[in-house]
Amino acid sequence: MNKKAIIYIMGVLISLFLFPSFLIAQDIDKLTVGSTYHVTLKDGSELHGELIRKSDTEIVIKTAAMGEISLSVEDINKIEETSQSDYKKGKYWFPNPSYSKYHWGSTGKNLKKGDGYYQNVLVIFNSAHYGITDWFSIGAGFEAISTFSGEPLFFVMPKFGYEFFKNFSVGVSYLYGNQSVAIKEEGFAGIGIIFGTVTYGNSNYNGSVGFGWAHSADNLTSDPMITISGMARVARRLAIVTENYMIPADPYYYIFSYGLRILGEQSSFDISFLNSKDIASVFPVGLPIWISYSFHF
Repeated sequence: MNKKAIIYIMGVLISLFLFPSFLIAQDIDKLTVGSTYHVTLKDGSELHGELIRKSDTEIVIKTAAMGEISLSVEDINKIEETSQSDYKKGKYWFPNPSYSKYHWGSTGKNLKKGDGYYQNVLVIFNSAHYGITDWFSIGAGFEAISTFSGEPLFFVMPKFGYEFFKNFSVGVSYLYGNQSVAIKEEGFAGIGIIFGTVTYGNSNYNGSVGFGWAHSADNLTSDPMITISGMARVARRLAIVTENYMIPADPYYYIFSYGLRILGEQSSFDISFLNSKDIASVFPVGLPIWISYSFHF
């Protein structure tokens, strides 16, 4: 890693850990008096209520149990607008941090502007994705073993996603992959997949159907790869995720994946089984080979 990269990373870490009050101050400028919010303080305590007043240094929240409470901006760790649907049996369900993706593939929903996440799969696959606008995001990643060997395998994935109607989103993405050695020998032709996804549902419960066409150099597959995926948040910190592929062959070959996602406020951990007719003949429940961690920022 060169000197400029080290300085850049140190700068990002310093901005995240030494200036949280500045970040919260920016959030408070966007708050609306009269709306309801969930506030998490730096000591870990949580409050829910209506915003009565705000200033650069404090906010006043009216709670059902304790009335009006003044909070210093410096004491606030996070503040999120809420609605009645965010509470289940009196318990606050924080927003699903992994609302834009299944296991490997994405939903039709785009990352919101300023949202992003880092994902690690099986230790060796690393990627990061960031919402440039509410309808456009960009992702990139690399495979660690090939990188350490001096012949890095990498990918780039721009994505457009738009919610045309409530709970109905359409996304179009392009996955481009290549290796440094191949670029030196053959140029930037690489391989890629053009993908379109339709998603119905909200951030906690949704289903998607996708169609993808792969290409290599000037060749484009005539038959699409088809995906059928879904996510259901069954508890505050637990979701069920499935992502299934129909690979064009003669006939189509089916690959299934299903598993659990453990949710945190800024992270998620997936463990899922992969299955097909060939795998099932030996391991009926499939192989638990999809293990990933995502940190959302």
